[in-house]
Amino acid sequence: MNVLELFDLTGQVAIVTGGARGLGRQMALALAEAGADVAICDLLEEGGSRVVTELTERGRRAFFGRVDVTRTDEIETFINQVVAQLGKIDILVNNAGMSSDGLALDEEPDDAWRKMMDTNLSSMFYVGKRVARHMIDRGEGGVIINMASINALVISNIAPRHNVPYCVAKAGVAQLTRGMAADWAPYGIRVNAIAPGTMLTAQTAASRNYPEIMERIIANTPMKRYGEEEEIKGLVVYLASHASSFMTGSLVVMDGGTTIW
Repeated sequence: MNVLELFDLTGQVAIVTGGARGLGRQMALALAEAGADVAICDLLEEGGSRVVTELTERGRRAFFGRVDVTRTDEIETFINQVVAQLGKIDILVNNAGMSSDGLALDEEPDDAWRKMMDTNLSSMFYVGKRVARHMIDRGEGGVIINMASINALVISNIAPRHNVPYCVAKAGVAQLTRGMAADWAPYGIRVNAIAPGTMLTAQTAASRNYPEIMERIIANTPMKRYGEEEEIKGLVVYLASHASSFMTGSLVVMDGGTTIW
């Protein structure tokens, strides 16, 4: 097989959570450009509708559902709708999440901590488990990609903002990925995680309001820049496709070299 054929996703059906903007949108577009039909979910209905238009313009079937990924009833309804409309689920990109509130750890409200863990960590279990059940019942395997962060590995030096709860949640995503990979490998389900560094997205907008934080981030990145949203596209297609067929349980860092130092 020609190496480029390994990246072909023709005939596959993918779900991208948090697909209405940012990295989620870019990953949804990438999967469609590689041949997959794509269902996205998000709380942002207007953005979701725009992305569906972009996906159908690429000649793919597309579907949007408004879903709170911390609510299992909404997740189950969405998954059932995807299967009814698109026939199956081969690929899940667990991307939905929230950014840090910037508070110091001793000032973090208990409810805010719970919301962070539920949104950025537990939601990946809620969605992943239900999609995995579908894949197991079909008996044809599948791929799950969880969105982690370099904050799974390091606590960001971004004072006067803080992000410890976010870092803890993303570290949990890395370990959840390994657990999913171990449990579901016998069913032909591969599970990997992406750990981006600082990207130019809506989620990093708050830190960009602090010039000293931007300067520190760039100084601590060997490539001396933020990542562009589009730079996630090649990696998600690689992990979703047969090009990574012997890969599971991995945390793939894409950070411009930040974690080198």
